[in-house]
Amino acid sequence: MKPNAMIFALLPAAVAVLFSGASYGFKQTDLDKLQQTKQCTFCDLKAVSLNGASLPGTRLSGAIMSDADFTAADLSQSNLRNGMLARASLSRANLSGADLSRADLTGARLSQANLANARLIGAELAHADLSDADLSKADLSGADLTGADLSRANLSGTNLSAVRWVDGKKCTKDSTDTCTKEPEPPPAGMF
Repeated sequence: MKPNAMIFALLPAAVAVLFSGASYGFKQTDLDKLQQTKQCTFCDLKAVSLNGASLPGTRLSGAIMSDADFTAADLSQSNLRNGMLARASLSRANLSGADLSRADLTGARLSQANLANARLIGAELAHADLSDADLSKADLSGADLTGADLSRANLSGTNLSAVRWVDGKKCTKDSTDTCTKEPEPPPAGMF
């Protein structure tokens, strides 16, 4: 057998061995820990389904929850700091008073979610669906809302200081309720 032919013959077996230990879903031991203790920092809960779960005050800081389903779940007063929630479904979830500072919520579905008094400082919310969400008195300072859907969202009393707005422009440091955009720099060569 020629050397090139032997490489191609062994390639499928090598790929199978390489990926045999790969995990594309949550770890059952992490889910069990969460359900027993309401604490699971740095856990792997990728694509877990906790639709309608009652988990107020849960500690999930640094947990991987990408593609998870928390639709209509109660996560009020929970610690989700630095959590990875990209593409997670949090529609109609109660996240009031929750700490989502520096969480990755890229592409997350948060329509009709209660985020009143939540801390979303430095959170990544690019392309998130926040339509009809209650963000009243939430702190979004430094968050990225580029491409997010904020239609009919309640932003009363919301801190929007230095937020990257849906159009990609930055809000001023004193923005509350509405995004007051920073002035555009003059074109090069002016003055």
